[in-house]
Amino acid sequence: MKNMITVSLLALLSTTAMGSSFLDSIKREKWGDLEVVWIEDNKFPRFNAAIYFQDGSLSDPFSGLTRGTFDQISAGTSKESQREIAEFFDFYGVDLKHSVTHEYSVFSVQGLTKDIDPVMNKMCELFRDAQYPEKELGSYVSRSKSHLKNLVTSHSALADRIFRQISLIETPYSVPVEGTLETFDKLTPLGLKDRLSELNKTKKVLYLTGPSEVHKMQEILIRKCKWTAETSFKKLDLKKPSSQSAIYLVPVPGANQAQIRIGRYVIPQEIKGKYDNFAFLAGFLGGGFTSKLVQELRVKRGLTYSAGAYVSMQRDYGRAGIMTFSKNESAAEAITIIRDIFQEISAKKFTSEEFKHQQGHQIGGFSFGFEETNAFLSQIMLYDHQERNLQELVNFPNLIASLTPDALAQANLEAFPWERMTIVVIGDKSLEKTLSRIRPVRILNYKDYL
Repeated sequence: MKNMITVSLLALLSTTAMGSSFLDSIKREKWGDLEVVWIEDNKFPRFNAAIYFQDGSLSDPFSGLTRGTFDQISAGTSKESQREIAEFFDFYGVDLKHSVTHEYSVFSVQGLTKDIDPVMNKMCELFRDAQYPEKELGSYVSRSKSHLKNLVTSHSALADRIFRQISLIETPYSVPVEGTLETFDKLTPLGLKDRLSELNKTKKVLYLTGPSEVHKMQEILIRKCKWTAETSFKKLDLKKPSSQSAIYLVPVPGANQAQIRIGRYVIPQEIKGKYDNFAFLAGFLGGGFTSKLVQELRVKRGLTYSAGAYVSMQRDYGRAGIMTFSKNESAAEAITIIRDIFQEISAKKFTSEEFKHQQGHQIGGFSFGFEETNAFLSQIMLYDHQERNLQELVNFPNLIASLTPDALAQANLEAFPWERMTIVVIGDKSLEKTLSRIRPVRILNYKDYL
């Protein structure tokens, strides 16, 4: 224990000492309508350009439109085919990635700094001239449908999809970002081109790492991409989730175990100013082998192999949840134990050793989040999206070190009130009898969520 505390204090002191210096390394610039956040990184002659679009799937008239727009942006232009575009980026060793959330989207490009001119010119061509050919779009729709239909063979992924839709049903965020079997047929070349045009006009921020040569892309982005910042989006106000009176059971064929999801959506007023308290709570509950859930469910009782917890926020909403699985015959017992764990933490029925261990674990691991520049950049992007002060990154170790058992108990009481927890179980239909001893059971058809 003494060694663990020593290591934790050393990590705390080193992180505090570097605080002002790493914040000073973040440069904010303006390239025309494009806001730029740059971290100079001279370790390798490579760059990473991540373009944040302040627009996501909430703008979609039907589910999956924005996701499809990014998924198929390299399917062809008026001059080149999908194969030619792929061969171009392969030749330069470029890594293209994108992600779409309800609130925002990100398109990223990684390559060698010596190739900035051809690579970024080609990226701009995609955003200006993507044509979404019928043939490639048809293949994309077919693959996407097959993936959803095959979710029934991946019970964990199916549980995540259904739980999200049910737990967020009172909000606009319940609609799947990736689309549904019904909405995939609504994708058309014209619809995708129109959506791309909207994205080109939305507010953007370029998050950039690499040597000073990355500034060579400024003229390219201004002259070739011709992005503007004509549109931005207002915040949404959500009401607190209502009380829950049922367990949602989703029978699936061949279920030899039960996937369990427990949680709710969170509104900003509940978590503002207490982000780190809830991050600590999530780690205490489900942050590794020594976490409370794993110790109680796996080590002491052998009911599962793993269990995780999260309390995560976007800008206008967040989610608090528990993920685990168990044998069908022990699913009800696992849920009951999770409920008891919530109650025990809220009543401070945990040892000082458990509490101090989690403090040391989180403080000790904090600095490793800054080892990879790209990971650090992604963290800055999230903080900016949440409109949080980056000084909170510097303050994290000190805040965690100052937390008390009372603060942990209060965070648990606020994040996981049992009466507002949505419970979804994917498993065998025979579970209905045992689950009904906890709450009334509602049977759902998994096909309604594809």
